[in-house]
Amino acid sequence: MHSEFQNIIKKWTKNQSIEAKIITLFEKVRDIPYGNIGSRNPLDVYHQNMGTCSGKHALLKALYIELGIHVEDFIIMHSFNKLPIIYPDTIRELLDKTTIIDPHNFIKIRRDNKWISIDATWDTPLKKYGFPVNENWDGKLNMNISVTKEGEIYKTDTPIILKEKLLQNFSKKIQTDRKIFLEEFTKWLHFLRKKGCNLLGKTM
Repeated sequence: MHSEFQNIIKKWTKNQSIEAKIITLFEKVRDIPYGNIGSRNPLDVYHQNMGTCSGKHALLKALYIELGIHVEDFIIMHSFNKLPIIYPDTIRELLDKTTIIDPHNFIKIRRDNKWISIDATWDTPLKKYGFPVNENWDGKLNMNISVTKEGEIYKTDTPIILKEKLLQNFSKKIQTDRKIFLEEFTKWLHFLRKKGCNLLGKTM
């Protein structure tokens, strides 16, 4: 077992049952603040207490694997325009001019001979801004995917590589628009968290 992931599990779940650990680990990773740290490495996400959908799910996957759970990765395309987020005017103006398409990562785990969809993307404090946060999960049912599906769902053993490949297929304009949007989106979330607004999740 990877000692650091094992230590995280012990710290977060103590002497819980396997069923309780599955739920607790999801909640702990979910409430790591969403944000871009320039890395999708699961331990970077843990230590910096921040990550995007790819990094947060990489961490959750690693923790579940430590528990002996079978995990698979999926990528779907989605549009930031269709999320029910209460964006500030500056970002809404960008979205009014163009459609921002992005690959989204989520995972599935195998339990009781069935696959369960899990999406830990948005941290709970973001709910007040319209982010579709997954709450009150019982560890048995599929969660809602945290974005609006646009096209095919890809099952993959290498989500980071597939995500980069999908992005390379975008036109230069789409790539440029996406980059501008994500920079503004990240600045906005950073502003909210820095301002206080009860958004700085504490999971360490």
